[in-house]
Amino acid sequence: MLKPLHAVLSALGVLALSACSTQTAPEMAAALPQETLTVTGTEKAFSEDLSAQIVYGTVTNVTNRPYQVSVTPSNYLSGGWCGGTLISSTWVLTAAHCVDGYSASQMRVRAGINDLTTSTGQLRTAAQIIKHPSYNTSTSANDIALIRVSAFTLGSTVQPAALPNNATESVLDVNGKSAVVSGWGKTETGASSPRALREVSIPITPTGSDCGSRPANTICGKYSAGRDSCNGDSGGPLAARYNNKFYVLGAVSYGPAECRGYGVYTRVNGFINWIAQNTGISAQ
Repeated sequence: MLKPLHAVLSALGVLALSACSTQTAPEMAAALPQETLTVTGTEKAFSEDLSAQIVYGTVTNVTNRPYQVSVTPSNYLSGGWCGGTLISSTWVLTAAHCVDGYSASQMRVRAGINDLTTSTGQLRTAAQIIKHPSYNTSTSANDIALIRVSAFTLGSTVQPAALPNNATESVLDVNGKSAVVSGWGKTETGASSPRALREVSIPITPTGSDCGSRPANTICGKYSAGRDSCNGDSGGPLAARYNNKFYVLGAVSYGPAECRGYGVYTRVNGFINWIAQNTGISAQ
């Protein structure tokens, strides 16, 4: 899927993938509630063609990606800003650049939603934000953060992804394997952000120079017919299924401005100890 628009990494010639938009976020008329939003009836039908592609991906839904959440500033209404991965009922994994400069009270997380413009799903205001202490805004090194929220109610559309231990990592994160990236980011450079959650499968590699020079503990999304994440997908999950579990392998970090492959993802396994120390959540 897609990356952020809000930070151009001039030294690398790449674009940060956080799900930010180039448009100024509209001011909110009133504060949104922290607690669960009322879900009534069926999901609002999408008006766009369901066969349409997002940087050569497809429309999906949170029943397929129940770990997918939206991460946005509290004054940003319905557009995509960043994504995140639920790793427990109270903790979300995202990119550091998605929350950089914001206090916990300024960020909100939504889970269990397909369409960003609806008021369905569950909404929480962040209670705590933990950025990696070595995050580097210039190089995007250690582009990872944690958000603590009051507990989401788990169900078919809201379920955490597992963190990969070394054994799982050795099976899923190798050259020649593919993983799925999902989010509400742009479907191509210059396009408006979609309302519907989308996903795309891309080939990955933890090694090699396909994505050029990049920070340690990152995964390269290799070129494959232009499939990619894009603006607004930052912080969102790069995930794979193994032994009947979804594992989050990476978080969308940055990539070329044209969104046609070679996206870079923070490698979750490289930060397993840091995650466990701050959340108590262990790899599986």
